[in-house]
Amino acid sequence: MSSNDAASEPSLFDSTTLQPAIKTPVTLIATEDAARAASNAAKAAPAKSEPAVNAASSEAAASGASGDVPSSDVPEAGQATEVSGPTDRKRLAEQLDALKRKEFELRRALAAADHPELADAIRLLEGRAFSVSRVEAKIAQGFSKTEARRREVIEKKLGTLRDKRAELDSQIGALETELTGLGADRLTAFQREREGALQELLRALGTHEAALRAAGLDSARLVPEIEGWMPELEALATKVSAASA
Repeated sequence: MSSNDAASEPSLFDSTTLQPAIKTPVTLIATEDAARAASNAAKAAPAKSEPAVNAASSEAAASGASGDVPSSDVPEAGQATEVSGPTDRKRLAEQLDALKRKEFELRRALAAADHPELADAIRLLEGRAFSVSRVEAKIAQGFSKTEARRREVIEKKLGTLRDKRAELDSQIGALETELTGLGADRLTAFQREREGALQELLRALGTHEAALRAAGLDSARLVPEIEGWMPELEALATKVSAASA
């Protein structure tokens, strides 16, 4: 063997020539082991996470059972109760009314079965009562929408006219008062003046009546107006005589 052949052939003690031959199998084995370990880890991962989820669920259930409910959920539950309360009560009231009506229907049917001769009378009473109830329901409905709108319009117009009438009544009253008092004082003064003139005429007649009669003269023929005033003059003379006595 030459020195060149000896240098080219691999030697057991040459680390550079032995490293590629030894490294390949070890690398493959390590790679297979790593892949196998990763596969086993992936298979085991769900099994390990399930207890965590179950534990979390158990903790949530425990917190709910112990009353540790978030404060934000409490008002919502209360509101739901308040909303559903009247609805349930209305539904129960309707069911109760239906049961009462059914009870009376069964009572009528039972009475008709026990007394067949009164079946027609019972049905007649039921029909008449139904007619009355139907009319009462119509009355309870009140005015229709059209009637309500029309009534509103008429009430507004009526209110306007009433205001105008009140104003007119006020004006009429003021005018009547003014008309009544217009010239009343003057007429009253004239009436008093007339009464005074009648009294003066009465005195004149009393003073000169005897002389006129002695001369054969009649004052009523001399002054024709005196004859028309004679009733008033006689009443005035009686009044004066009573006052002087």
